[in-house]
Amino acid sequence: MKNNCDISEASEHFSSLFPKGQEWFSPKEAGYIIGRSDQFVRNSFYSGKIFGHLSNGLAKRGEEKKTYMRVHRDAIVLFLMESANYTPESFMQELESVILNRSDYQLFRLEKVIRDRLSGRR
Repeated sequence: MKNNCDISEASEHFSSLFPKGQEWFSPKEAGYIIGRSDQFVRNSFYSGKIFGHLSNGLAKRGEEKKTYMRVHRDAIVLFLMESANYTPESFMQELESVILNRSDYQLFRLEKVIRDRLSGRR
């Protein structure tokens, strides 16, 4: 995404990809959100393309047997922003240009879908 996009605008743009109320994700969950494998997320974590955290629970330092990787919602949004070739604004402009060329019938159908979505029926 272009640099003039801030994280709050991008968070709003990508919000439909995330389950409500969840802030931290496993590599498998993060991979599902971005459409890639959990191994891709792990590789991207270790190469610095996706930011996250490693933890080992309650084990004493040096006695860890397993570590757990977690990726925060904001880190996923940052990855999506950096890998996109558009901004939320350019996305909306393109969507508007597509809508402007629809027939009256298609616009009425879209209007119903939008009305239902805004009223919580969908």
